[in-house]
Amino acid sequence: MPVKNLQSDTRFSYDPIPLKLPLRDYQEEIVKKALSIGRGTIILATAGGKTLTAASLLTKLFLLYGSKFNCLYIVPDLGLVEQTSSDFSSYNVPFSVRKWTGSYELKNEANVTIANLGILQSKNTDLSWLETIDVLIVDEVHKIRKGNEVNKILKKIKTPFRFGFTGTMPESLMDQWNIIGKIGPVIYEKNSYELRLESYVSSVQVQIIELNYNEDPFKDVVISSSNLYREEQRFLVRSGFRNNVISKIVCKLTNNSLILVDYIEHGELLYKAIKEQCPEKQCYFIRGEVEVAERDEIRQLMEKRTDIVVVAISKIFSTGINIKNLHYIVFACGGKAKIKIVQSIGRGLRLHKDKDKLIIFDIADNFKYSLAHMEKRRALYEKEKIKYSLKRINEI
Repeated sequence: MPVKNLQSDTRFSYDPIPLKLPLRDYQEEIVKKALSIGRGTIILATAGGKTLTAASLLTKLFLLYGSKFNCLYIVPDLGLVEQTSSDFSSYNVPFSVRKWTGSYELKNEANVTIANLGILQSKNTDLSWLETIDVLIVDEVHKIRKGNEVNKILKKIKTPFRFGFTGTMPESLMDQWNIIGKIGPVIYEKNSYELRLESYVSSVQVQIIELNYNEDPFKDVVISSSNLYREEQRFLVRSGFRNNVISKIVCKLTNNSLILVDYIEHGELLYKAIKEQCPEKQCYFIRGEVEVAERDEIRQLMEKRTDIVVVAISKIFSTGINIKNLHYIVFACGGKAKIKIVQSIGRGLRLHKDKDKLIIFDIADNFKYSLAHMEKRRALYEKEKIKYSLKRINEI
């Protein structure tokens, strides 16, 4: 089909999209802007309904151009391939969908092909098919950084009709310009504060837990900055005092909680401590080798129960995973990366009938890099207009 100028098509209209879930006002506005401009980047805060908005846009195009309509929908990982496909099905979309991963080949024709970045970057993948697509949609488009291999793949895609969805843009101007150059200008933006203000997502509050240690093991150590940071991280991962505080916090919580860590060793230590201290809770540790199907089973279990604790590697659970029945998140990994922090908070912002607000426990430590990163996070909370309070706990 070649997709043409939409407004010049006599069949074109902005009538409501007939999906199972109705669109919010801002979602309708996004679809209208996307259709009228034909390309662009949409910044919609996590839990704002990016997948439903994209499904509505695709439905409009499908109804306009029929069965020959052809779209590539790129997501970061395997989990999001499965989740997006499942979401589309739950919305009752009229277009056909296929999954393209290492486990799913391009056998049958479909209007929308959902692919993960891994399959597109595989050396054994034939990318010639990309030249034939009519529309490109990139989910979590903030991952398209300048210099990434995926930029070479995007060059193979000829269609001018392309859209990117993200909760937040990268901090680097070079990365922002790269996205705008590859996908299109920012055509819509709605931040988390606006969504909270309009009660589209849950309110959120941060409790900063500053841990004060009896001794500073690095006080008299002469070491390079990079090595000092690594040593500090290694010490915190293995700190019995720190892990015990986190375990005690989680044991006292009466609803589901998610603990985000950066290292497998840290996850294993916390998982063991929580299993020992909170035998009444069901605890899981999600890392890279945990199959996508098992991750989804745990996610579904969390929607049904209130006694689940999930320890998860932040790279796996900070993006794209939707859990409505999540009341608490523990930032056990620190750090200062804006996107990771904002996306992590978004894991618990979806509304749930039994949730008044999302509570974040942000673990800080009175060491050089930990305190510096905490100040970065505190500044981000202020920018995002998230209320926070501070509590200090001293090592005994």
